[in-house]
Amino acid sequence: MAYVTGYDDAYHSMTWFGAKGYPEGGNAGRCYFTGLLGMYRLHGEPDVLFADGTSGDGFSFRWTHVWGAPAFNGGAGPFHEIWEYTSKALGFKAHWEEDHEGGFEEAFGKLRALVDQGIPVQVGLHYSLMLPYGAQTSPRLKFQYETMGRSGFGHHVVVAGYDLDKGTVTIFEPNDVMPHSRYEAPIEVFLEAWVQSKQRGPNGYEPWEHHHPFGGEWSLHDGYGPYLMVWVEPGRDPSWDIAASIRHSFRRNLKILCGDYPKPYALFGNQWQIPRFETGAPGMAVFAAKIRAGEIEDVLAPNGERRPLFVRGQIPNHGVLGRAGAAGYLRRVTRELGLRGLDTTHTAAAAEAMQTSSDAFRVLRYEAELKAAGEILSRIADTELKALDHMTRAWDEVRHIHEAAPKAQTLAAE
Repeated sequence: MAYVTGYDDAYHSMTWFGAKGYPEGGNAGRCYFTGLLGMYRLHGEPDVLFADGTSGDGFSFRWTHVWGAPAFNGGAGPFHEIWEYTSKALGFKAHWEEDHEGGFEEAFGKLRALVDQGIPVQVGLHYSLMLPYGAQTSPRLKFQYETMGRSGFGHHVVVAGYDLDKGTVTIFEPNDVMPHSRYEAPIEVFLEAWVQSKQRGPNGYEPWEHHHPFGGEWSLHDGYGPYLMVWVEPGRDPSWDIAASIRHSFRRNLKILCGDYPKPYALFGNQWQIPRFETGAPGMAVFAAKIRAGEIEDVLAPNGERRPLFVRGQIPNHGVLGRAGAAGYLRRVTRELGLRGLDTTHTAAAAEAMQTSSDAFRVLRYEAELKAAGEILSRIADTELKALDHMTRAWDEVRHIHEAAPKAQTLAAE
């Protein structure tokens, strides 16, 4: 038996509650990043919101007619950029692997070796196979299982232990709260879920019903091969400097919010045939205006069901959680500027605006009527345009943050 000591305390939940409370009103998302946030905390970065905001995830927005919905996440390539950029920006070294030549034995052996070293591992899998086991100990997952059944969806969880005698792995579910987020699942079930390529049948890749509709069919999962693993090495670069980190990530976040960087939210498809899409706060404003003008409709599923764009799409969950990270990041930037005697006016105002955006997305999550949702999203876009203006004004201060020592260090030197 092996278990990563300390991960229970480092674990970070991506769950927030609606009006019906726990478990029915539980909302969550961004599983692709939650595990790494816990790893950063385990390995020495206590400010999880700062780590979250460093990723750029909470400053992003994209919308395209191809998908028919706004989104804040986007599959393998975008996820890799988040994992790699954020870890490096925070002074850590991260890894991801998939499709091992030796199959399950090689991958599971690597996973066990990492856990033996005290390193938790985020894995990507088809979660419908795992959900019944989480439902045995989690009221939230039990409710989810009873209402969703065996609908298939890709999901990221963290493996922080295993027991070969019992034939189980210890799973941490990001879309729940402690202690219900931790459960055990049989290794053979974990294997089936981890392979993922079972989605390929005799007639090619076969979609799972209840995935997002696209082109009159149900869509596929997010594009990973079997045995995806993501982990962060213990130990931070001793030369890591928060001021240098902020200077780089702030400009990147500013570019994402203004729509200059569609990444980490690039689109899949032929690079010569990328459909028109909107990004950043300006793109959100354009999208909201299209809803208000009646140019956008709720999503039509292949079974003829008309799905409320915001209530069923899980889109606002990413807004709630991502914007909270963006606000936390900006609050940390404000603090670091203040320690160095630099002006904090605009970073503080930007933090407040992004927190207001996060709170507004909580309301949007439950608005089924599209026109009313468009009005809410329009107000959110106005708020984020204000955040963008403040961040733009703050750049002249932030760009010099690495040149000014914190006051405590200055006094000590004197």
